[in-house]
Amino acid sequence: MKIYLVDDDTRLRDALRDVLLRAGHEVLVDSNGLTAVQQLRSWPADLIVCDMLMPDVEGFEVLRTLRRNAIHTKFIMMSGASGELSEFLERAPLLGADAVLQKPFTPQELLDLIDTVFAGETRGARSATGNG
Repeated sequence: MKIYLVDDDTRLRDALRDVLLRAGHEVLVDSNGLTAVQQLRSWPADLIVCDMLMPDVEGFEVLRTLRRNAIHTKFIMMSGASGELSEFLERAPLLGADAVLQKPFTPQELLDLIDTVFAGETRGARSATGNG
């Protein structure tokens, strides 16, 4: 599977890339939502795993742009936001996200959620939280 991972946290992005590569996926990484939207035109992914809060273009804007352009790539929105900001993450399925993932999470939670999204479960039906 081709997965586009977008997060401005270099350490997390690199760790998740390694997890996804070990699971046998082809992975492209980016730290910026703006370049992610541009890159998707030449590297169509099966799944986008995108952070909610990033500089320049946030995850919600990436999601809105994809859906506005009728790009129906599966989309997992993730965030470490807490308090009121975490409520925004819960709204991601209303904008077209297939699932949400609350940081911190374990590598296995991410892999399980990817399996769930591609198993055809209802949009936003599952979110994961963890301690890793």
